Amino acid sequence: MSSLLSVFSRQSFRRGFGVVAGFVLASLLTVSVALAEPVVIGAGLSVGWAQFFIADAEKLWEKQGLEASSVIFPSGRLVLDAVVGGRVAFGTAAETPVVFSTLNGLPVRIIATLQNGGGKPHEPFALVANQSIQSAKDIKGKRIGYSQGTNGHYYLAKLLDTVGLKFSDIQATSLTPSDFISAAVTGTLDGFIWTEPFASQAIALSKGTLHAVESPGLYQSISAVITLQSTIDEKPDLLRKGLRALAAADAEILANPEKSIQTVSTRLNFDLALARDYWPKLNLGLGLDKAAIVRELESQAKWAIENKLVRSDARFPDFNQVVVEGFLPARR
Repeated sequence: MSSLLSVFSRQSFRRGFGVVAGFVLASLLTVSVALAEPVVIGAGLSVGWAQFFIADAEKLWEKQGLEASSVIFPSGRLVLDAVVGGRVAFGTAAETPVVFSTLNGLPVRIIATLQNGGGKPHEPFALVANQSIQSAKDIKGKRIGYSQGTNGHYYLAKLLDTVGLKFSDIQATSLTPSDFISAAVTGTLDGFIWTEPFASQAIALSKGTLHAVESPGLYQSISAVITLQSTIDEKPDLLRKGLRALAAADAEILANPEKSIQTVSTRLNFDLALARDYWPKLNLGLGLDKAAIVRELESQAKWAIENKLVRSDARFPDFNQVVVEGFLPARR
């Protein structure tokens, strides 16, 4: 009898220990999740924001202690709107929307850029046009789509200037990037200015009626990580965690380039062969060249003011306050 009781006691102990161990493990997991900092992150629908998509796919935000919800927007300008509206803590935007927001008195800040990997500067734009446009000078009088307040807007202005034209010389139509493809394929537009994957998707769907008109050396973009001054003041550690995740994405891209290309290609519905060809042009690498960024912001602000694209009482800001250092992870 005592032997039977001993066996029963051992079995009961094991069951009890298993229950306790399971409870402890579940509690630890619950604490771990509770300790993770919730954050909403915004990214534009462009291959130039590759590190954000890799951070999502590889759960790099979570590895830095963030409980991340990522939202994809058709453009960086729409990400900026979400940041300003408090719906997104940090995200992606090119420099031109930052210029316009700053001229309008909004406290948007740049804390990093994503294309500092060395090599050639990133030139993201092309004029996707029908066969009546074979070069930039052919756009006079044509229906050209662009997205107002974006760096595509700035690119179009520079393109017109190279051939001695003004906005009044074309039928410029501001659309969201998601509308460019259908408008160009159906012939509502003669062409549009935007980046990949939209350019290649439009050309493929047109079955030969559209092609890309490129202007090398005309413009290089600044792919910024943006946030608000209030987030910098109130949640600096959250931003540091975010940038550590993006630095980890750089390391992942370097270690597994083909896997990374496939991940971004799938996320953006971008033809894999085209993505492989485009990838070396991205110049990926987290960094922050404050002096160079400030110079470009100042140049574009002068353009916006001279062309009366902002309200008449807009003051020229101190862009040194817009580009904020101190959040990049230390280089190893």
